[in-house]
Amino acid sequence: MDNLIFLVGREQELRDLIQSSQQPGTAGAACRDVDVNLYHPADGERPAEGPLAVCVGCAGRMACLALALRAEDPEARHGWYGGLGPTDRDRVAAMLRLPKGAKLLPDRALTAIRLGRDGWRIDDIAQELGCSRRTVQRYLRSVS
Repeated sequence: MDNLIFLVGREQELRDLIQSSQQPGTAGAACRDVDVNLYHPADGERPAEGPLAVCVGCAGRMACLALALRAEDPEARHGWYGGLGPTDRDRVAAMLRLPKGAKLLPDRALTAIRLGRDGWRIDDIAQELGCSRRTVQRYLRSVS
């Protein structure tokens, strides 16, 4: 439960970010220049403390967590978002009573997926949507 302490009293804020028709902003994310692979270890294990420590003080932590809960398949959670791994995000989804098995993909994710299937490069999709490469990778991973 220690990993979820930052959510106490902020459950409605997170729920609102997840359900918003607008993309939660992560432009000021502390990890924006960090290799995304650090948050998605190949073996699925917990990343080193360095990358996760960045999440603790990040102003975009709630938005990052909301994006993951909104776009990922609940049956195939992977990686670390907002400092939380798949098991912790399962607990958060249960606490918020998010619908099981329902992906809440935003319109931008659907556009990214369509462009990716049309052969666009990740950098070009990110520029078109005005988001980071990491966000595009997350969108594309949500359907793989």
